[in-house]
Amino acid sequence: MNTTPSSSSKQQLQQQHSIIDSSSSSSRRSFLSKAFTKTATTSSAAILLSIPQLASARYVLNEETGEYDEVTDEDWQTTWKKRLDKAQSMGTEDVFLAAQGAGNLDLKDGSVEESESSKKRRAMAGCRNDRLRGQSGVDDVKVCTKRVLSGDYQFMIDVM
Repeated sequence: MNTTPSSSSKQQLQQQHSIIDSSSSSSRRSFLSKAFTKTATTSSAAILLSIPQLASARYVLNEETGEYDEVTDEDWQTTWKKRLDKAQSMGTEDVFLAAQGAGNLDLKDGSVEESESSKKRRAMAGCRNDRLRGQSGVDDVKVCTKRVLSGDYQFMIDVM
């Protein structure tokens, strides 16, 4: 049995193939064009939907009640003005201690007991301050830090 096609059947196949190619190339172009515009439209819509909207309110967990309280945001000028006023009421050393995590107990609400973590942070900041470390009787920064990290921080809190 001869499996090779004759020359006339080859020509017929080539003609049919060229007809299919010419019609499919235009349909491929139109298909790709349609697919691209649909994809672009769909993806741009998906991108627009995935952009989070700005929240108009923030909520903070109230530890006493266990409920979320709404916090209103002020403009940045007002916020920084309050920070500047607070910093101006503090001495230079107090500002540096606050920057190191010590905070200023005079400006805090007196009804709230200071946490152990807060005391340890303040003591660590005191260990970095030469004057406070000298008043506590511990001259070496490493020794002071080691004492605070081991849980013995009251010696520094008493000096502060």
